[in-house]
Amino acid sequence: MRRFSLVGLIVVLALFTGCNLFSKKKEEEVVQDNKTAYLKINGQTYYDTDFFNFAGVAIREMNEEDYKNADIKKYLVDGFIEHKLLLQEAQRRNITVDEKKINAVTDSFLTESGTQDLKVYSGSYNTDANALSSMLREKFMIETLIYDTINTNIDISEDEIMKAYNDNYSSMPVSKKAHLFQIFTTDKQQAEKAMAELNRGLSFNEVASRYSEGPEKEDGGDLGMVEDTVYPEIFSEAFKLRAGEYSDIIKSEYGYHIFLVKEYGQAKQASYDELKTDIHFSLYNKEQNKKIEELVNELYKNAVIEHLSDIKLSDYTIKSRSDR
Repeated sequence: MRRFSLVGLIVVLALFTGCNLFSKKKEEEVVQDNKTAYLKINGQTYYDTDFFNFAGVAIREMNEEDYKNADIKKYLVDGFIEHKLLLQEAQRRNITVDEKKINAVTDSFLTESGTQDLKVYSGSYNTDANALSSMLREKFMIETLIYDTINTNIDISEDEIMKAYNDNYSSMPVSKKAHLFQIFTTDKQQAEKAMAELNRGLSFNEVASRYSEGPEKEDGGDLGMVEDTVYPEIFSEAFKLRAGEYSDIIKSEYGYHIFLVKEYGQAKQASYDELKTDIHFSLYNKEQNKKIEELVNELYKNAVIEHLSDIKLSDYTIKSRSDR
């Protein structure tokens, strides 16, 4: 049985990487307008530029060795196929989205104040209005499909939450708590500039207000009191600092972080009432992933998927330039 995560579900497909399956004549036949027909899914042809538009954010973070990694390539290709299968199913069910909502979100991203959010969301400042609207439309259609077919059928009982607490949380180690500040950016150069200013003696609040892209920017990077078990794993690096100390630049899947610990709070054992909401969320996500897996497995079972050509991740830069 395949296993999937909510974002980027991994499927088992036979990829023809490294095999010369196509004659030169056939390769020429699938190239049109600088686009190469890459996959056909249930009769719908998708081009290499469609794949690069989908996977571009991830590819931009890669180095040359990643380009050659067959597992990474397979993960991205499988994610693309899964996305299109879900989108096709949404279209088959005549799912529509509110165009006014799409236009409003698009306009908010394209305002001067929204450009930072746009970079975090799409990985680029250069996404035009049409491309962004298309991306949002697909996202909302799939979200509606999942809500209509999955989320409405999930019911997590109080007994399940209590059992999960007793089984997994009641004997957990005492959590640490710290008053944290953060500078977060998706741009490595901006992170380096921020670090240089910190090293020159500028206050963390001032530098965070200038360089951070997160919502805490407005508060000088102040995240408030944070428990080490609540935030993403990258925040565990902050709890290695002494009070009053700031970290080096730390890279995560989200971008680049610089942390400051102002002070540590008194550690304590989390109670059931304190964890109830988080446990419910965790159980809900687990059940949601299970149902998504079942849906995607069913779509794969009935799908006709044909690989028309091979693809190189290193071609992303060339294709993204020519597609502008």
